[in-house]
Amino acid sequence: MIKMIKLGVHVSIAKGLAGAVDQAHALGCDGFQIFVANPRGWARKPLADNEIELFKNKRKALNLWPVVVHLAYLPNPATDDPELYQKSLLTLAEEFNRANLLEADFFVFHPGKNKARQKGIERVINAVNLVLEKVPGSTLMLFENQAGAGGELAGSLETLRELIAGVGQAQRVGICFDTCHAFAAGYDLSRRQGWERTLEDLKRIIGIEKVKLFHLNDSLGALGSHSDRHQHIGAGNIGLAGFEYLVNHPELNQIPGILETPQKSRDDDLKNLAVLRGLVKS
Repeated sequence: MIKMIKLGVHVSIAKGLAGAVDQAHALGCDGFQIFVANPRGWARKPLADNEIELFKNKRKALNLWPVVVHLAYLPNPATDDPELYQKSLLTLAEEFNRANLLEADFFVFHPGKNKARQKGIERVINAVNLVLEKVPGSTLMLFENQAGAGGELAGSLETLRELIAGVGQAQRVGICFDTCHAFAAGYDLSRRQGWERTLEDLKRIIGIEKVKLFHLNDSLGALGSHSDRHQHIGAGNIGLAGFEYLVNHPELNQIPGILETPQKSRDDDLKNLAVLRGLVKS
């Protein structure tokens, strides 16, 4: 019998951290992803101890896994700009620390942009090493692959390998593999042959054991377009066949998935979860 992949969605903390747990449970999620502060601002209000405890207790009571924290949008740990780099480093450390306080399983971040690729890689590695030295805890920090537009790093598995290789505490890092980003970067996940090549590359270049999480998003952009535009499952250029391969593969379906598909209404998340679960063969 096929193992059912663990699935969740990104939920809002507008009604508090505990409210995010309730929202994920109401949607029938196995796990969920959150921001731990305003994703479009630099200001950070401290988290109250009682709020942290309520979140952890509610999550455990409902047996939700995985719990994922995503870094805010503004940081760019690959930048050459000294002010932006310092602000990015401080935010990376603060939000990673919050993820550990919340006992999140994973902390996901985009490596960022720098048109001088090697210099950007060095900046990211330096930032990650500094943060891991400063922040203790069991939360794994995950590099997310990117679509590769405009100097974005990590459009290739080879760059992800370089990033991991530069980390001193390698056991504390891994990969979040975003299907939309990978497709936009040129990995054809729309058909079996493309998935087989990609899986072979993941094993050879990074090691499948380092892939801890999927971001499951269809792609509005074409293969190799470098366009980071998420679409509903089956409504984009990856299509249902690509996701059917993933959810039924005996290695890939051991890795949990978080949906970041468009959210105009609560029903959108319910529909996308249902579509993915409906692809699982009994």
